[in-house]
Amino acid sequence: MDDLQRWNANESIRRVVALYAQLLDSGRLEEWIDLFQEEARFRVYGQTFAGRAVILDEIGGMQPPPDRPVKHVCLVPVIDLQGDDRALAWTDFSAFATNEEGRIEIATIGRYYDDLVRENDRWRFSSRTIVLAGEAPPPDLVPSPSS
Repeated sequence: MDDLQRWNANESIRRVVALYAQLLDSGRLEEWIDLFQEEARFRVYGQTFAGRAVILDEIGGMQPPPDRPVKHVCLVPVIDLQGDDRALAWTDFSAFATNEEGRIEIATIGRYYDDLVRENDRWRFSSRTIVLAGEAPPPDLVPSPSS
């Protein structure tokens, strides 16, 4: 992979990470779920959800009512390309929610641990694990690099 291909891959992965938050927060779940491979895994709250249909039902089903919007804010991901068609990414995030009084408050902070694959020139999540602040990462996760 040459420098231009690496740059394109990194930018494409950053776009997937950003679209995840924007599509989810906008309730555009049919577009959001397309960011995942058909057999993707999603881990959060000690549970693992496997396959697009299950992820859509379980994670998409956590959407708040329209009068209590949520906004995910993602920082710049650290991306390690693992070849032409696979990458690991680590992205710190925070989620803000509207409380019952209509005020915005921090709902959670954490880190996404992502495994992404390129299928037909499109990057998708093959695995996404959310580790919330204060939680220990599962032992099978690759820690973010030091350089």
